[in-house]
Amino acid sequence: MKTNVRAPLSDVMDLLLDAICVVNMEGRFISVTGACERIFGYTPEEMIGKPMIDLVFHEDKEKTLNAVDKIMNGYLQRHFENRYVRKDGTIVHIMWSARWSENDQVRVAVARDITERKHEESLQSGTPSVVPHWTLSASPPRLIPPGFAPIALSAQDYTVLLALATGGKTVSRESIVRALGENFLEYDQRRLETQMRRLRRKVEEACGLQLPVTTLRGIGFHFYDDIRVVR
Repeated sequence: MKTNVRAPLSDVMDLLLDAICVVNMEGRFISVTGACERIFGYTPEEMIGKPMIDLVFHEDKEKTLNAVDKIMNGYLQRHFENRYVRKDGTIVHIMWSARWSENDQVRVAVARDITERKHEESLQSGTPSVVPHWTLSASPPRLIPPGFAPIALSAQDYTVLLALATGGKTVSRESIVRALGENFLEYDQRRLETQMRRLRRKVEEACGLQLPVTTLRGIGFHFYDDIRVVR
């Protein structure tokens, strides 16, 4: 006797190379299936309820919202491209096909990861595709220079960089020492100088770039490039 065994639909959907996203009138994800985690870095549970536009790379937000307006006016959007920021802070290039369902009052879109293709095109054209900012990721702790592979960080490295990334234009030595859980009055300032030299050397050896941190003599430090923090 022959028995037909069918895999659950959810298991089949997880095998798809694309992600299928459903977004409500407010622009929030209400369903994400398929290759969600592979493409975006988030699980479906983490994405549901999030505003779609919050995950879009900042330079592509305006054109993405313009495309959304066209879709909600009945235009069937095919082959629309934009960039999303993955959970680890890296950038993924996505090609979308999307339509508006008037009956259900939702946007249904299929996302395909075309990052590899865009990278190959940039190599052929001689114009490297570079993300113009640094990213500090918490899980696992790592610093991602623009256009380079992530650099693993110790817990202490991450704490220092987080203080620099979130402390504004001028980050005092005292605020960094306190972030490290130390008493500023008892802390040997030479340890902080050693820490900064070690961080600069780690970045330069990993990618050849200089860590964009300026020492403000007698005050503290300043991270002078754009940096994003992904917790």
